[in-house]
Amino acid sequence: MAFSGYAQLLADRSVRTLFIAAFFARIPMMAAPLVLTLYVVDDLDGTYAQAGIVAAATTVGAAIGSPWRGRLIDRLGLRRAILPSIIAIGILYPLATLATYVWLVPVAVLMGLFLISIFSIVRLSLSVMVEERQRRTAFSADSIIAEASFIVGPAAGVLLVTQAGADAALYAIGACEVVAGLIFLRLDPPTRSARTDDEPAPDPAATKAPFVSAPVVFLFLISGGTMATLIGTDLGIVAELRELDKVGAIGFTYGLWGLSSLLGGLVYGSLNRSIRPTYLLLALGLTTIPVGLGGEVWSLSLWVIPTGFLCAPTMTAAAEWIAKLVPEERRGEAMGWQGTAFTIGGAASSPVIGAAIDEVGAWGGFVVGGSIATVIALVCWGGQLIPAFRPSNYASVDDEVGDSSR
Repeated sequence: MAFSGYAQLLADRSVRTLFIAAFFARIPMMAAPLVLTLYVVDDLDGTYAQAGIVAAATTVGAAIGSPWRGRLIDRLGLRRAILPSIIAIGILYPLATLATYVWLVPVAVLMGLFLISIFSIVRLSLSVMVEERQRRTAFSADSIIAEASFIVGPAAGVLLVTQAGADAALYAIGACEVVAGLIFLRLDPPTRSARTDDEPAPDPAATKAPFVSAPVVFLFLISGGTMATLIGTDLGIVAELRELDKVGAIGFTYGLWGLSSLLGGLVYGSLNRSIRPTYLLLALGLTTIPVGLGGEVWSLSLWVIPTGFLCAPTMTAAAEWIAKLVPEERRGEAMGWQGTAFTIGGAASSPVIGAAIDEVGAWGGFVVGGSIATVIALVCWGGQLIPAFRPSNYASVDDEVGDSSR
């Protein structure tokens, strides 16, 4: 391990500024789903099922919009790509407070469609701002920052709703997202490597060439499988603590889960070799399955530590390998598709996991979420054994990713 890599990374002012901007930009985005749910249930007198429809509408919009915006970044640059999103967000959040439930659903679709994908933008920028040997550390640091935003965002959203009301909270979130977009507009972090005078201009055909290959598809599947474990653990914790009549302990258990993920990301970023995302997802799935054995608050909280420890490394490794396998000219779109894979993985697994909890109890959420991830990992591992499905542009990606960090 080499934790000094983080110090070297943060010594770069531009990288440090990007991380600070990403932390604050993610907070309103983490708060938005919870605030929308409370707005539907409290202000519109809706049901949780109706709130779920709104959440699904946002998910559909984000799944469509993420690769579209990524491709715009590849073709037009960051500023021209996110300017329409800034304008749309400034209109849609105030509009949501005026809409009836029927109209809130299409507004939610547009919210997802024009959502500024901070995850994709930051990872894309880091892939060109730091040297390849630092990429793992940079992506791990971003995962740690995302975990910190996750800890702050929902809590801030609840505080806004309780103190000012859900409609005021939506105004505040919309305003904060606009400010975040303007900050990134001002920073304009690079999304392409700087070209020297003696280097040939990039071939325009490169932006149209297909980037999807079997190894990249496996990485998208791994991303979706990672989200299935997160959903299973998320819903399972809530259901388990409700069964124990210890809902007040949610903050404690979630805190240990988040802190262990943060620690896992910190450790992974300090390693001098990459670990295959397939292996990490397999370990993540297998450690999620038995979490339901925790029959008390203390034992449940202990069981979530191993699975939490593997969350950030699995997400980081998948992004690291996508950056390795996809040409720079198409990397923004690829990162966008990874965001869509996360979204689809969560949306597709949520009903199945919820049904399992309804049928057999909280432990079913952990078993189903972990099993989905385990099966995906085994399928990807089997596929990677087929020579035709191995990367064609690298003789050995394992060796290259590992050697680049030495």
